[in-house]
Amino acid sequence: MNQTVKASWLGRFWALPLVVLLGVGIALIIIKSRPQMQHQDIVNTGKPVTTMLVAEHQVRPSVTGFGEVEPDVLLDVRAEVAGKVVYVHPKLKSGVILPAGTLVVQIDDSDYILALKKAEATLAQNRANLAEQDITRQDAELDLKLAKDKLSLASKELVRFEQLLKKRSVAQSQVDTQRNAVLQARQEVQSLQNSLDALPYATEVLQAQLEIAEAEVAAQQLNLERTRIHLSFDARIASQSVETDQYVGLNTSLFTAQTIDKVLVNAQFALPQMRLLSKGFDLPSDQTDVFIQEGADVDTLMRRLGLTAQVRLVGNDDRVTWEAKVERISSNLDPVSRTVGVIVSVSDPYGQAEPGIKPPLIEGMYMQVELQGRPQPFIVVPRTALHEGELYLTDAEQKLVRQPVEGFAQQQMLLLDPEKVSLLSDQIVTSDLFPAVSGMLLAPQADSAAQQRLADWLEAH
Repeated sequence: MNQTVKASWLGRFWALPLVVLLGVGIALIIIKSRPQMQHQDIVNTGKPVTTMLVAEHQVRPSVTGFGEVEPDVLLDVRAEVAGKVVYVHPKLKSGVILPAGTLVVQIDDSDYILALKKAEATLAQNRANLAEQDITRQDAELDLKLAKDKLSLASKELVRFEQLLKKRSVAQSQVDTQRNAVLQARQEVQSLQNSLDALPYATEVLQAQLEIAEAEVAAQQLNLERTRIHLSFDARIASQSVETDQYVGLNTSLFTAQTIDKVLVNAQFALPQMRLLSKGFDLPSDQTDVFIQEGADVDTLMRRLGLTAQVRLVGNDDRVTWEAKVERISSNLDPVSRTVGVIVSVSDPYGQAEPGIKPPLIEGMYMQVELQGRPQPFIVVPRTALHEGELYLTDAEQKLVRQPVEGFAQQQMLLLDPEKVSLLSDQIVTSDLFPAVSGMLLAPQADSAAQQRLADWLEAH
């Protein structure tokens, strides 16, 4: 029994070393049978990226602002005479378009017809008085001539009597009587002369009264005309506040009307945007603040600024646009938004309307206004190439260069002012790159699609 246990224990003791030796031998055989390892150098080919070339181009910068449509003229028609309204045009309603010359409101003219007749009668009386004064003047001139002739005869007779007195052919009393006749004739001449001299002043008084009467007739004729209110232009009625049989006093509001041949849009633009356009203004350096002032000759000023405009309806098809004219620039900044107002006009907004496509521009529509300035030099890069305010460039050794830039976004492009930004390379990375480590090696490939998009955009601008 003991011998059997001892033999079993000795067998287990030698089995473990044999297994270990066997495993080591197999491992050595496997290692020896493997091919010998060869060293290979690591080749860094660079990170694949797409790139494009950028350069300086002449571009017309544009800025975008927003504003509401306003009528060019909004007329608040008020009663110029008082009276009862006897007629109101049946189509005098808000939103209706009426042609120029349409009789829209008529006020009872009975009192004004009577007043006109009275004024005309007064005028006729003053004309008669003036004509009578002319006859009086003619009579006075004739009387004066006769009185002078009478004085001349009396004076000659006095001379004859005095000569006869010296010869004692007449009595002294006869001479005295003739001298008295001469004095009376002289007094009559003087009296008639004074009356004739005073006639021009009386004539002036009558002439003034005549002019007053003529003015009164004109005033009554004007009041009579004011009882009939016609439209002075093709108008769209904005509001109505009068009805038939209503009594209206002087200065009572009747209705409001607005012109339809032109509308205005007062769009607001940020100051940095206006500074971008101001580089193309044809103005001396000491007049650069003129764009926020209204010039005396607005047309000349606008030509010197070289601004053109297009407007489109916000929320509508962007392809539907209206050509606009820059009318003027606001003289002050908006106190809340600190923006500059630019007023543009669109001519014939109703005539340009296309049903279902291009609506007429009416008051209150919210519009987007795009201003364009004169061509200026800019470095143009796609906005997609901008990464958190930086451009990724490749240098001559095809290594990554990160350059912070500030520009002006215009549609899908970024405009860089060459006076403020000088790119370290003309080859920019257009693809995403992560991680982007300065100095890392790149494997650039030309981005022909981005280059073509840039060319197409430049052709359109």
